[in-house]
Amino acid sequence: MIGYVLAFFYTLYSARYLGTSNFGIISFATAIAGLFAIFTDLGLSTLTIREVARDKTQTAKYLGNHGSIKLILSITTMALLVLYVNFGNFDYLTRFVVYIIGSSVIIDAFGGTFTSMFRAYEQMEYQSVSEIINAVIMFAGVLICVFMNYGVIGIAMVYLISSAVVMFYNFIMCSRNYGLIHFQFDFGFWKHLIYTAFPLAITSIFALISFKMNTIMLNMLTTNSVVGEYTAAFNLMQALIFIPTVYSTAVLPLFSKLYVDSRDMLDYSYKKSLKYLSLLSFPISMGTMVLARKIILFMYGPGYINTVPILELIIWALPAIFLSYILGTSIASINKQHETVKATFLCLILSTVGNYILISLFSGIGAAMITILNEVSMVVFYIYIMHHAGYKVPVKDVVIKPLLASIVMGIVVYFLDLDLFVSVFVGIIVYVVMIFILRAFNTDDYNILKQLLPESLINKIEKIRKPKIEKGE
Repeated sequence: MIGYVLAFFYTLYSARYLGTSNFGIISFATAIAGLFAIFTDLGLSTLTIREVARDKTQTAKYLGNHGSIKLILSITTMALLVLYVNFGNFDYLTRFVVYIIGSSVIIDAFGGTFTSMFRAYEQMEYQSVSEIINAVIMFAGVLICVFMNYGVIGIAMVYLISSAVVMFYNFIMCSRNYGLIHFQFDFGFWKHLIYTAFPLAITSIFALISFKMNTIMLNMLTTNSVVGEYTAAFNLMQALIFIPTVYSTAVLPLFSKLYVDSRDMLDYSYKKSLKYLSLLSFPISMGTMVLARKIILFMYGPGYINTVPILELIIWALPAIFLSYILGTSIASINKQHETVKATFLCLILSTVGNYILISLFSGIGAAMITILNEVSMVVFYIYIMHHAGYKVPVKDVVIKPLLASIVMGIVVYFLDLDLFVSVFVGIIVYVVMIFILRAFNTDDYNILKQLLPESLINKIEKIRKPKIEKGE
C-alpha cells in the first residue's frame, strides 16, 4: 500500500508538471514498452511460482533455467522494441523516451525471475520492500525533475534508475535466501517449461494487448493531448488495481497447494476471495463515478476537465478487473490455463476492432467503453471455465448485494453534494450500514475478520454484538 500510494502521487505530479501532451508521450512509452515486455516472460513466472510452491527442491533448477530463458528473451525483446520505434512514424522525443522507459521495463521483466521465487516461498516481505524502494525512488525522482525542470526526458530517466536499483535489491535477496543464480541451459527442460507455460503465455499476451490497445490506438487515431486526458483517468483506476494484484500474488501459491491437498478448502477460499474483492470494488466504482468531477479537479486541476466523463465511465471496469484477477489465479492454480486461450483471444479481437471503431467515433470516451466491455467479457469467460471445472460463483453474494449497497451509497452522496473528503467519509458509513442491512457480511466473514483485527478492537465489537446475539438477531 505504501508503494502504490506513492505511485499514485508521483503519477499525479508527473501529469500536472508535464501537461496533457508530454504526459501523453510518457503514457504511450509505458504502454508500448509494457506491450513488448510480455514477450520476456511467456508464462514462465506463473509456472515457476506454481511448481516451486508445490516442491521446493526444484528451486535451483527453475531459477537457473528460468533466468537463462528470461535473459535471452529480454535482450531479444529490447532489440525488437528499438526496431519498431525506428521504423514507426515517431518524432525524436517520443523515440528517445521509448528507449529509456523500454529499458526500464525490460530490466523489470528480467527481475521477475527473482520475484517469482519470493512468491513461491510466500516470503512477500521481499517483494513488498522492492515495491516500496521503487515507489520511493520514483516519487523522489519526479519531485526532483519538477523542481529542477528536467522535463520529460528526466522523468523517463527516473524510471530507468528505479528499475536498476530494484533489480539489484531483488538479486541480493534472492541470492541470500535461495542461492546465487547459476544460469542453466538444460534444453530438454526448456522444452518442458515452454510447452507447459505456453497457454499461460498466450493468455497473458492476449490479455495485456487487450488492456494496452486503447492507449496505442488513441496515439494512432488522436493527439497526445487526448492520450494524456484518457491516461489521467485510466491511471486513477489502475492505481486501485494494486488490491487484486497484491491479493492474487499472495494466494496463487496457496491455491496451488490447496488444489493438491484440499479441494474443498480451495472452493471455500476461491468463493470468499471473489466476495471480498467484489465488496471492495463496487463502492469504489460508484463513489468515483458520483465524485468524478471533484476528484479530477482536486487531483489534476482544470486543465484535465475533459477527463471527467472518461473517469465516470472507465471506473466501472474496476469490478470486472478485480474479479478477473482472482478468477485467472484460480484457473492457473487448478491447471486449467489452456482453457483461457480462446477466451483471451476473443477479447483481443473485441478490443482491437472495438477500439478502432469507438475511438474513431468517440475518442477517449470510446476507449473507456471498450475497456469496460472487454473486462466484463473476460470475467464471463473465466466464470464459465471455473463453473465447468466444478467451482461455481455465488452471484447473489458476489454481485447483487454489493451493487445494491453501492447504489444506495451513490444516491446519498450525490444528493448531499458535500466536500470531496466529507463525501468519501459519509459514503463509507452508508455503504457499511447497507452491507449489514443486506446481510452481505455474515458470521463466517466476521470470524475471518477476527483473525485480522487487533484483539482490543475485537473485544469492543464483541460487547456490541453480544446483546444482539442473545436476542437472536
